[in-house]
Order: sequence, then C-alpha cells, then structure tokens
Amino acid sequence: MNARRSLLGVAAALGLLVAAPAAPAHHASVAVCKSATIGGQHKCIARGQYCAVRFASQYRRYGLSCTKRDVNGRYHLQ
Repeated sequence: MNARRSLLGVAAALGLLVAAPAAPAHHASVAVCKSATIGGQHKCIARGQYCAVRFASQYRRYGLSCTKRDVNGRYHLQ
C-alpha cells in the first residue's frame, strides 16, 4: 500500500511539473549594459564591471558610480 501511495505521489509531482508554465529565460545575474562614452571610447557599461576611478564623473553621467572595491583593491561599478 505504501509503495502505491509513493508511486501516486511521484506521478502527481511529475504532472505538476509538466503543467507548470515555462519560466522566462532571463537570469537575475545578467546585467543590461548601457552604451556609453568613457575616456573617449565607446563602451558597454553595467553594474559589477571593473572601472577606473579617474573616470568616476563620466560613469555618474550614466547613473553608475565607481566606488565599490573588492578584496584585491579593484573598483567595480554600482
């Protein structure tokens, strides 16, 4: 009897997986980049990317800041 209940439970769970709508293919970790001109060069910038402090005012123009330092002393956009 317990084996039958287990089998029914597995079948019901599989049915729910098949009936569930597909989730969108977007991931939270995928950053949308902004087309920008930084240091006279056209770049695609986004949060988390390395940045140069000397261009901090140019990053601010695009709504980002170059203030986050990692353990290695490198700056990242946020």
